[in-house]
Amino acid sequence: MNTCSGPLSTEKSASPLLQMVNISKTYPGVTALRNVSFQLSSGEVHCLVGENGAGKSTLMKILAGAELPDEGQIYINGYQFFLQNPVDAQRAGIGVIYQDFKLVPYLSVAENILIGHLPKKNPFPIIDWPAMRRRATKLLSMLGETLPLDQKVGELSAAQQQMLEIAKVLNHDARIIAMDEPSAALSDRELANLFRIIQQLKNQRVGIIYISHRLEEVEEIGDRVTILRDGRNIHTGQVAMVDRPTIVRHMVGREIDEEYPQVQHTLGEVVLQVENLRRKTVVQNVSFEVRRGEIFCLAGLVGSGRTELARLIFAADPRDDGRIMLNGKEINPNSPRDAIDLGIGLLTEDRNRQGL
Repeated sequence: MNTCSGPLSTEKSASPLLQMVNISKTYPGVTALRNVSFQLSSGEVHCLVGENGAGKSTLMKILAGAELPDEGQIYINGYQFFLQNPVDAQRAGIGVIYQDFKLVPYLSVAENILIGHLPKKNPFPIIDWPAMRRRATKLLSMLGETLPLDQKVGELSAAQQQMLEIAKVLNHDARIIAMDEPSAALSDRELANLFRIIQQLKNQRVGIIYISHRLEEVEEIGDRVTILRDGRNIHTGQVAMVDRPTIVRHMVGREIDEEYPQVQHTLGEVVLQVENLRRKTVVQNVSFEVRRGEIFCLAGLVGSGRTELARLIFAADPRDDGRIMLNGKEINPNSPRDAIDLGIGLLTEDRNRQGL
């Protein structure tokens, strides 16, 4: 099926790289998008912000061909496209990098980059492994990255896996790349590397749609910003012309006097006490107390043991030594079920693989 029709105007060359015009989408009982219009130019980072449920992800699913709009049109370089599935979107030069990566952990770096497009030794249906490695190396070098091509993807860090997702969309010659919350699992150093790669893509005239809740990122890399609220386009403008309080006001629909107001309250008794908790080399003799009504923060670089410590308290991993006291009594949960029965919960770092 031909997914492309005639141009939006006769001056096709002057058209934006992407135009989404009056996009609407309704699910049973919920209107996710109401006549939303969005534009993206070549070499631009256009940030898309809004509260949870504002319609950002739905708009990107429609762009990716994963959802069909009830109304509206999509134009690329002035031509109307009917994106009925993700393959249509790929052929139109659109790549979407979701917050939950779509990688196969048991396949290699090279296989994941070219998955679905592995080169064949024509006329035989046999994979051309040397050609695959050359292509994967070229795509990674375009991003300034070097990774072991034979390493299993499940062994890579979140930042490295994100680089693979970007390399995958470049393999499809994507000229429009949407990134959904790309910084969620990155350290400051890894985020700086991501921004470097985004700048490279801008220099190659790729259009970037950047979705984030972190307004400091919008200010740092965004050229334009579009704010959605309740499925509507509330504001579109140059990032340099709008300050953070205005963005927040558009997002929530009211004035916010203090973004992070100080709330005074008295802490209660100690409810959790950890003494000399230890597991192999990842957690070494950690002790702390948490009081009722307190938000206790664990900070550290990637690999410092934050996640491992939380898993020990939740009994997702066995501890080698140490004590855990809950409401003054020592507890020894042997499994997450035991921890849940004691009133301890864990929101996992990787909700896809560990959450269930």
